[in-house]
This record gives sequence, C-alpha cells and structure tokens, in this order.
Amino acid sequence: MQDEADPLDRLIKAARSGDARAYHAFLAEAAERLRAFVRRRMPDAAQMEDIVQQCLIALHEKRSTLDPARPVAPWMYTIARYKLADHWRAASRFAPMEAAGEPEVPPDELAAADVAQLLQMLPAAQADAIRMTRIEGLTMEEAGQRAGASTSAMKVRVHRGMETLRNSVAEDME
Repeated sequence: MQDEADPLDRLIKAARSGDARAYHAFLAEAAERLRAFVRRRMPDAAQMEDIVQQCLIALHEKRSTLDPARPVAPWMYTIARYKLADHWRAASRFAPMEAAGEPEVPPDELAAADVAQLLQMLPAAQADAIRMTRIEGLTMEEAGQRAGASTSAMKVRVHRGMETLRNSVAEDME
C-alpha cells in the first residue's frame, strides 16, 4: 500500500473518487514539481515549459495506467524522463553533428532512466527519501516535513538507501 504522506498520492486518490477539485490540485502540484525537475535538465525556459506541458498531457492521458497501490511521484518522474529523452532525441535530429564519439543525449539523462528501477528495490521510505532529496532537490528538512519524519530520520533513510543501492550496483558489476 502506498504511503499517502505525499500530497500527490492523496490528491490522485480523491480525484479517482470523482473529486474534480482534487484532480485540478493534483495537476497544479504535479506541474510545480515537474517544472523544478525539468528546469535542472533544460535551461531554456520555453522548451522547459513545453516539456512540462507534454508531461501533464501524458499524466492526464495515462492516469489509468497508474497502479493505485504505488506512489505517484516515481511514475510521474518516469514520464518526465521519457519526455526529456524524446526532446533530446528530436533535437539531435536537427542539430549539427558534434565531434564523433560524443553522446547525443547527456550521460546523466541516460543514467536517469535506470534510477526508477533501482529505487524499486528499496523499502518505500528509503526510496521516497532518496527521490525527494536527490531527484527533486529538496533539503533533508523539507523532505522530512513532507514525509512527516525528522531531519535525522531522513538522513538515515537516504544513507541506508544509498548504501543498499551502492552494494547492489557493486554486485552487478562483479
């Protein structure tokens, strides 16, 4: 069962029950988070806003694919990553070729595609803590307030989750 400490989870649950205001609030909250997420990866404001709008349309059109037992944020950020990848892919078709061997998509965008899958192996509290602090860019204090946990608890969750991920990746590399 998903942790409803995240407002997105509460809002989508209410929206699924027919609350139009909750759905409107869900889209507003999602837009705010998506802007922050995309802004770090897309410095051009006009392109950033286009990608955010594409994400919101995809959220609306694909909302039936969201498992009610799963948190909304990872699903939403996965859609955003795909929209960013689509943008970079389309931009690379029209951009002049750079020096041979340079990737068309920044390496951090390629790596981001694996993050959601890695976070699924963690307990929800650890995955949410990492997502809020490392992906959304919240401070430990802000993340703690959102999760209803102390700053110290958030630090422990992030540390333990990152340690688990490090060990898992190290095992896969061997």
